[in-house]
Amino acid sequence: MIQLKSIPQRLGYVLCAQWTRDIVWTAFTILLARHSQIILGQIMLALSLGYLVRMAVDAGMNDFLLSSFARRDSRPLELLGEITWFKLGLLSLALLASWVITGILGYEFRLRVIALVIAGGLGMDAVTDSFFALCQARGRQDVEMRIRVPASIIGIGFGIACIFTYAGPIWIAMYKLIESVIQMVFAVRALDRNPLGRFSFERLRQLGRRLKAGVVFTCMAFCAMFYNKLNVFFLKTHGGNAQVGSYSVAWETVDGISTLVSGALLGKVIFPMLAKLWHENSEEFCRLAGQVARSLWAVALPVIYLLFVESDRILVFIYGPHYAGASLTQRLLTPCIATAFLHNLAAYAMISMHRQRLLLWFYMSGLAANVLLCIFLIPTYKLEGAALALTLTKVWVAALTIGFFQYTARPLSFRQWIVLIGTGCAAFGLWHGLGPYLPRELAELAGLAPLLVLLWRWRPPNPWKKKEK
Repeated sequence: MIQLKSIPQRLGYVLCAQWTRDIVWTAFTILLARHSQIILGQIMLALSLGYLVRMAVDAGMNDFLLSSFARRDSRPLELLGEITWFKLGLLSLALLASWVITGILGYEFRLRVIALVIAGGLGMDAVTDSFFALCQARGRQDVEMRIRVPASIIGIGFGIACIFTYAGPIWIAMYKLIESVIQMVFAVRALDRNPLGRFSFERLRQLGRRLKAGVVFTCMAFCAMFYNKLNVFFLKTHGGNAQVGSYSVAWETVDGISTLVSGALLGKVIFPMLAKLWHENSEEFCRLAGQVARSLWAVALPVIYLLFVESDRILVFIYGPHYAGASLTQRLLTPCIATAFLHNLAAYAMISMHRQRLLLWFYMSGLAANVLLCIFLIPTYKLEGAALALTLTKVWVAALTIGFFQYTARPLSFRQWIVLIGTGCAAFGLWHGLGPYLPRELAELAGLAPLLVLLWRWRPPNPWKKKEK
């Protein structure tokens, strides 16, 4: 039986690896943004393509692998070998497709090479994730940490060294391939055997049949990834690499906050609790959903407000004066924080209710809307059009999922919605109304005050305080 005291230790290993890479990556992004806006745009465009390749190679297998490796009667090494062969085949096809697609889009040869290098690295990450799934299932997050930390430091550190030595963009892009190769080599050494030694076409066919159960989740992941990245490719075509760089620095802050909450809190803590409560106690499910929804709204609004009113200062302070023009773009992207918080909560609740097929339809409608928005907005408005296309898409999908969530679970009462909307209007009214008469900082603090009051009133309960009988 797993000791409860071991859970914080294992979580600490995971967070240590994640935060180490996040810190090094932040330094790399800031230095690259100050070094060259055009090269930043090229790297970010290549990363967008690379994430699509990684998604294609991963094919939604992580949940399947975790559940399979967790069973003690399974044959983990054989399964790991089969999955590795399967992913390597997908990686080869995905890289070939990415090279052909970048050629069709008319990208210059150097940009195609950069995209191929970074996509290859991210695809290799998807292959190595199978080994990390085995580590997580067997409670060996310490092994994962000892591999990820040095790999990220060496790989991204190489990219930082290239920036300081004014190396070309292809050399800078090599950071991802170096990081991924180190991870793969360390994983093979930790495994102490060749995972590709066991192979059977019959078992590979059986694996394919077992993976069909997760096809709905795979399709949802593809839709979400495409509508999150498609605007970058449109912006490259109509605005160029420098505009992609400006968009990327505006998106980095918004995406970082969104990923922290939706991935760390909702995905790894709240979702397992909701899935269990839906089957055991529907009333407790609704109570927990309402509590989390109120807390997320209360946290999201001050963050959105501060990013909105201070975006011009934040971007110039972090990335330099060349990105002052991206402040409007970041303001247009700030609603994505609220949609990430609340949409992901609603989506996890729908999965807990076994309504993933309906959720897939919501995602598909979002992808269709995003394609239309990119076609009509980006050629005319370029940078702001790219931000609007993504924000309107996320608002549309969030309206569908949150609407269904509200209809079925009633997380917020009518009175709570009125309080929420009234508080947001009061904050905007105070900031906008007092702006012409007070110094900027005082007007911003006045608008922040009602949001902080709501945050205090809707704060999560103290987990250490025992309920009175």
